[in-house]
Amino acid sequence: MSAPGAFVSRNAKAVVSAIGGIINVLAVSAALFQFAPAEYAGVGAALLVVMEALRSANVWIVKNEPALVSAIDEIVAPEAG
Repeated sequence: MSAPGAFVSRNAKAVVSAIGGIINVLAVSAALFQFAPAEYAGVGAALLVVMEALRSANVWIVKNEPALVSAIDEIVAPEAG
């Protein structure tokens, strides 16, 4: 697989996760602001945004682990080859 193809293949799952997270945040925030008191709805929406961002970052890290490990190995021990 070409380098651009491998890049897209590795990152497609993270992009899908982020898009799903955005849709989830919008839907849940709308429901929270409609049914919950405003001070709780804001906190709930903020916590959901943080959780979705962490989930998307986790997906990206898992899908890119081999590339990250090789990049770290090059930085830490460049003389090892």
